Amino acid sequence: TDISSSFESWHRASAGVPPEFASLVRNRAGSRVPLFSAMVSFESPLPVEVDAISLTDNPVLWFAARSASKPGIAQEEECWTLVSTPEYALSQIQETPMQDDDGNFLPQTPQYLTTIPGPHLEQAFREHVTSIIGGEQQQQQLPQVNLPKTTYLNAQRWGSGIPSHRHLDESSPTRAVVSGVPYDVGRAPLAPTRVENSNVRSGQTPDNFLYHEGFNLYQAGDMMSVYTPGFEGAALSGMDAATHLLRNLP
Repeated sequence: TDISSSFESWHRASAGVPPEFASLVRNRAGSRVPLFSAMVSFESPLPVEVDAISLTDNPVLWFAARSASKPGIAQEEECWTLVSTPEYALSQIQETPMQDDDGNFLPQTPQYLTTIPGPHLEQAFREHVTSIIGGEQQQQQLPQVNLPKTTYLNAQRWGSGIPSHRHLDESSPTRAVVSGVPYDVGRAPLAPTRVENSNVRSGQTPDNFLYHEGFNLYQAGDMMSVYTPGFEGAALSGMDAATHLLRNLP
């Protein structure tokens, strides 16, 4: 499940698990990678032939995908999902923390999401798509094309988007602690999925999940996994936890 469930009661996603178990979860997870995501729709299709864009040198936008390109999703409007860079998300969390000075949770408000991170991601996306179209126009000597108007925009703070890579420890130069929460924006390849836990590489075989026999509690997901951060590592962790549970049922 989401690593936020191990936070103390100040976080609205806290599951209220025993403090001892929550501490084990946080220690195993280490630092996390913050992200912002946004959904933007346009009044007509964008004049680009790609369904996904991965950027390596943009300070704000990391990834974008056309929603209708996913299997089984049919949409009349042109909708794109945008994901920020970790660096941008960290700067926003440092500027607008998740806790106030008294330790109380500061929820995301629609006014904040739709006036700061949402527009920032949309603008970065528009600029990149415009640069793609501009290059094609120059090559084919086509007339200039303006992008369609935005019909919807919303955003979401994803403070614990994915775990940081396992080689990034407390000495990492890309690490920052905000309101007691460790973040790390250091990057490494996310594919292919591979073992990142050093104990596994050295021949030891720690579980691909966290289990506390005394509480009979499991924590699974990419934050607990020994594999590369991402969906596949999370799925493998959940499957291994389920197998362990089945084997130990009375």
